[in-house]
Amino acid sequence: MFSRLSSITARRGFRVSSIHSAAYPYNLIRNTAPTVMPSSANKPTAAIQFGAENGQNSIVGWVTGDAQAPIRPQNFIENRHFWPLVEEVMAQHAHVDPELQAQAAFQKTGWMNIADGRNPPPLGRTGNAEDILGCVLIEDKTIMPGSFQPNCAHRPVSADGLFQLPKFLHAKLLERLS
Repeated sequence: MFSRLSSITARRGFRVSSIHSAAYPYNLIRNTAPTVMPSSANKPTAAIQFGAENGQNSIVGWVTGDAQAPIRPQNFIENRHFWPLVEEVMAQHAHVDPELQAQAAFQKTGWMNIADGRNPPPLGRTGNAEDILGCVLIEDKTIMPGSFQPNCAHRPVSADGLFQLPKFLHAKLLERLS
């Protein structure tokens, strides 16, 4: 999934690398510093995070085994403190996301699923449960503020890779993390 790693820094036996991929639109960091690892029997070898400068709050989770291995459900440990931040950002900003507003105008009324960008469903179809971030209530082509409901079946990492928020919400997440 991630085709190129570029070293940002290497010191004291660990490495912070930027992950680049045509399939993933956002910058990720793979950090092998021991200070960012949880204590776990699965022996994580690298933290996956948004921006090295954002610290522990920006850690999505950890890769186990080979530090350079692709991010897959079998080798990923989720940071249980990260996902509530994502849901908080979505609850606060989903109703003003331009991409979601355009979808709401098409749907007009009812509950609208927010699809994970890693595996978007065809127009008018419902995505896989693991690829639905949550839903919002639409009334008269407008997303109702405060209506976001998270999907407990969503998986931050699936066989299709790491989650992908819409651009606007991703920017809001980065603001929240900094």
